[in-house]
Amino acid sequence: MAEHGSIFRAMLQEFDEAARLLHLDPGIWKILTHPKRQIIVSCPVLMDSGEIEVFTGYRVQYSITLGPAKGGIRYHPDVTLDEVTALAAWMTWNVAP
Repeated sequence: MAEHGSIFRAMLQEFDEAARLLHLDPGIWKILTHPKRQIIVSCPVLMDSGEIEVFTGYRVQYSITLGPAKGGIRYHPDVTLDEVTALAAWMTWNVAP
């Protein structure tokens, strides 16, 4: 798995605090601190100028334990894999029963 930056680390710190309050099993904690799947795609585009630009997109499926993954997809020049991973994790916690 790729090295994570500050946004994902901040999300993990919040998760750790909640996991401690819930007395979450250490094995479950380990599973829930790693995304299930991270997909990086390259999208070549022929620009109006005739030049080819290659854009990068990210899709993260954080957890599919309770069904299809939600969130975690972005196509933008300034987005990072770290940001999309954190977004996917937050969406996982958001929709968890």
